[in-house]
Parts: sequence; C-alpha cells; structure tokens
Amino acid sequence: MKYDKNFVLTFVLKDAEITNYQRLTTIIRNFFLSLDIKIEKQSVLKKNKACDYYFNDNLSYFKLKNLKKRVNKIKVDFCIQNSSLRKKKVLITDMDGTIIENETLNDIAKFLGKGEQVKKITDLGLKGRLDFSTSLENRVHLLKGLRLSSLEEAKRIVSFMKGAKKLFQELKNNKIHTILVSGGFKPITSYVRSYLKIDQEYSNTFGVIGDLFNGKTVGPIVNANYKQKIVKKISKELKINSDQIIGMGDAANDMNMLLSVGLPIAFKAQDIVKANFENQINNTDLTSLLYFMGIKN
Repeated sequence: MKYDKNFVLTFVLKDAEITNYQRLTTIIRNFFLSLDIKIEKQSVLKKNKACDYYFNDNLSYFKLKNLKKRVNKIKVDFCIQNSSLRKKKVLITDMDGTIIENETLNDIAKFLGKGEQVKKITDLGLKGRLDFSTSLENRVHLLKGLRLSSLEEAKRIVSFMKGAKKLFQELKNNKIHTILVSGGFKPITSYVRSYLKIDQEYSNTFGVIGDLFNGKTVGPIVNANYKQKIVKKISKELKINSDQIIGMGDAANDMNMLLSVGLPIAFKAQDIVKANFENQINNTDLTSLLYFMGIKN
C-alpha cells in the first residue's frame, strides 16, 4: 500500500505550563522553517500542554530525532505519524513496566526470598540479552514450591502507571478495542484487565500441584513471537489491517509486536526498544497516548 506524505506531529508536555509551551512552539516553527516545510494546520489538543502540527513532507526532510535535539531540557514527548492513518480501532499493550510499574515475577519471587536472583534474569530478558522464553522458564523454575496464596499478595501490591485508568476509560468511550498481551501470569493479568476494564487478555499460566507452584508453565509461553501472532489473530478476527492498531511496550520481547502494528509506541522503554522506535513516551504519562490518537482529554 502506498501512503501519502501528509503527516501530523503531536507534542505533549509533562505539565500544562505556558512558558515551556511557548518555547516549544517557537522551536517547532523554526525547525519547520529551516526545512522549508509549511505547517498546514496547528490544532491545540489541550491548552499549554498538547498540540498537533499537520504538514506535507514530499521530500522526506522531517526527522524527529533532529527536532528532539533542539528541545534541550523541556520535558516533552512527541509522536509523528501519517495523518490519513491516525484513526485507530485497537490498542494492544504489554503490562509489566507499561500499564503497571511492577515486574510481577520479581514481586512473587520475593515471597521465596529469591527476589534478587529472579530480578537479574528478568533484566537480561527485558534488555534482549537472554531469550524471553528461556528467561521465563528459568524464573518460573525458581518459584517451585511457592504457595498459590502468594499471588493474592502480589495483586495487592500492583501499582498502576500514572494515567492508566483515564487511558482505558477514554479508549472505551471512543469505542477502541483494548487487549493486554503480557509475558506475566494469571491471575495478576486478570486483575489488571478487570480493574481497567480491558476487553481481552493473553498471558501465561502457572503449573500447580495442590496449592503449590510446580516450577513450570502450562500452555504456550507468551513470548515475542506469540505477541506478534496475537496482532495477526486480532486483525483477522476484527477484520482490520495493522494500520488500525496501536501497540505499546517497553522491552525486547515487545519488539516483534511493535513492528507488526500501524503505530508502535515505546513506553519508558529499554534502550534496545528506544533505538528501534521513534515514537516514545519518556517524560509524560499514559494519557499521552490519547493525544497521539487525536483524543482530547
């Protein structure tokens, strides 16, 4: 499919603040001027906080990384996308480190006194230094013998990322289908899904013997390839194409999924993810995703 060269650039400031807003609009206008690109339309999404710039870039002069170099220490996040493809129908998102602050397997491991041991393996997987399936199997093996009641304790210490509740509430209001695809485990993923009223979830299941973990998983592991398959599965089920899907994640095992969607967003991500996806949320919160989609809030 051949796309036009009409784009929309969105910025979202960490705080609604007139001085930085004015500074940033000046920087952006000067940047476009330096490229001899005409701003077709400017649209305020939220006063002194978020704004859209529509423009045509037939010669592909615009580079977001070059604009980012000019903003200095202003706490701001950007999104650049083809304006004709902006309307989305589905959000597919990771959970740990994206929708919630926790790495839930690390939390569960603490109940066995193996928190640091599991955390080291988790970090290797997040950064892409260890295959996710291997990382998960190694960590789950260390949890053998843990009581199932520990999952209830782990649910109680789940901390949601700022803006999570508002994000999913507004997506529901705008009839956007939401899917949680997590390398984490039920019932924690089910709790997060229920709390945020997410439409669907895909996650892992612990193997158990009696009321204890047996150190294994049940069924296919939700790894990088599985997450990618979910994108294809949802596209087929909902009869949409990948351009109508927005994806969000933070770790190496999210990259296949992000590469498969129309608008990938790296959320406070690992360096390997940031290096591959220019649209990022680093300075603001989850509600920035709404502005990126053109939803005022």
